[in-house]
Amino acid sequence: METPELTNDAQKLAVLMYKQYKKNLDDGQSKQNAKSMGSLENVHNILNIKYSLDDTLDLVRELSKAHYLDVIWASNTAYLININNLLIIYGENRIANNVKAAFEWAMTITAPFKF
Repeated sequence: METPELTNDAQKLAVLMYKQYKKNLDDGQSKQNAKSMGSLENVHNILNIKYSLDDTLDLVRELSKAHYLDVIWASNTAYLININNLLIIYGENRIANNVKAAFEWAMTITAPFKF
C-alpha cells in the first residue's frame, strides 16, 4: 500500500507524535500503551500545538487517511488516537540522520511555553 504525500504540518505533527511515543516508552509504558495518544484535545494540549483545535483535527484527519494513525471517531472529532507502525517507521526514518534538527523542524508548529 502506497501512502499519500503529507503536508509539511502533517509531517511535523507525525514527528511530534513519534517523539511523544518515545517519551512514553522512556517513562516505562509498554509499546502498546505508548502508542495511545488519547483524544484530539489531549494531543493538541500535550504537544502544545499553536494552531486551532480545528486545524489540529485536520492534521489528524490527514494522518489518519494516510494510515499513520488509527482513530476512533465520535461526534465528528477524534475521540481516541493511536499511532501505528507506519508513523513509527516514519519517525525513525525522519530523525535517523539528525535527531536535534528533526525535532527543531517539527517544533515549529508548537506554541512557546508560557510560565
